[in-house]
Amino acid sequence: MTPLPRLDPVVGADLLFPSDAAFMARSDLEQTRLLGYRPLNLDAVTTLMLGLLGGLPSVRHRSCATDEILRFLADAGLRIDEDMHLFDTADEAEAIADRLIGQGRRLVWPYPLRAGRFAEAAHLVPPALWRQLNSKENLPALVPVGALAARRVIALADLDAAQLQPPVYLKAAGDAATGWGYAVRHVVRDADLSAARADFAAQGIDRILVEAAVDVITCWCVNLSVLDTVVTCLGAAEQVFAAPARQSGSVIDPEVALPAAGIALALNVADAARRAGFRGVCGLDIGLARDGRLIVFDPNFRFNASTAQVVLHPAAVARSGLGVSASVSAASPRPMAEVIARITAPVAEGWFVPTRLLDAALLPAANGASLCTGFVMGRTRAEAQARASDFAARLA
Repeated sequence: MTPLPRLDPVVGADLLFPSDAAFMARSDLEQTRLLGYRPLNLDAVTTLMLGLLGGLPSVRHRSCATDEILRFLADAGLRIDEDMHLFDTADEAEAIADRLIGQGRRLVWPYPLRAGRFAEAAHLVPPALWRQLNSKENLPALVPVGALAARRVIALADLDAAQLQPPVYLKAAGDAATGWGYAVRHVVRDADLSAARADFAAQGIDRILVEAAVDVITCWCVNLSVLDTVVTCLGAAEQVFAAPARQSGSVIDPEVALPAAGIALALNVADAARRAGFRGVCGLDIGLARDGRLIVFDPNFRFNASTAQVVLHPAAVARSGLGVSASVSAASPRPMAEVIARITAPVAEGWFVPTRLLDAALLPAANGASLCTGFVMGRTRAEAQARASDFAARLA
């Protein structure tokens, strides 16, 4: 494939992370127990954010960084200049992290690393602060009261006596890492409440955030970067849901843009986190209610699934002339060489931007299923979503 013009992110790495940061995302199943993580996810998460880190050091599983993969991603337009350190095992990842810390680096991760493994000062964001900021029940400390849904925290044991007024969302309270809708339940009828109670109890969750189900027209994940003296809005991706609280992807459509008031709200919340000590990339789930209110639903003080799409979308639009993007992620049983062969034409034609390839041959936990992640482009929303729907079939 003839190399395509470079896709420059909306901002450089110097506006995403401090200059002493190092990307190290390899955690364990205890820290990610309320995310639905499997062993594969522990290594797969280290393969994200390619092309966004500038020259910063990174600790990555080698399944995402073969010469074949890196050459293809570079030809597709990603600028991968990072100081990449590859590992095969968790022990190797942590040993690399030790060396980076010894060089004065602070670790960046989306979810806390193995408890007690590294000193507090070794993290860009101290784990205790991360947990405080990402706890859904602590949102009132960051968000103006008028920008929150009606909410209260109760003990799981008090759920029956709480006199809920469905529809409501029940979310895990406390400070464990949550996300992906894994520890959220939508309650409309009595059977939903019984199932939610059983699910939360099985996960060891004993405190629940009860949140009114606001009638929302559109919800976005607003991506921001937070440094010592500046907070920057990187853009926003509309969230697509397969079911209530079950996000299935993201769309960026200029016809459904986040209102200016939503940007101002996100900047206000992120600046409150800055004053508390947060640094790096974060996201906020903000919805436009049918009554016109803008509501902050969830804090994501970490990089998000939509981050790469958000920061690369403007350059992809300029390069392709296509204005709408839709996220895609597919697993394939085919060898990586064949995966690349099957996506080469969409990349060359400008309507697919790959942001991550993972070769299952190098990662036993993948069970033979290689991963391809990125976003498709279209002239219209319908065209982009049609291409996204057909994408998995291309790699089957």
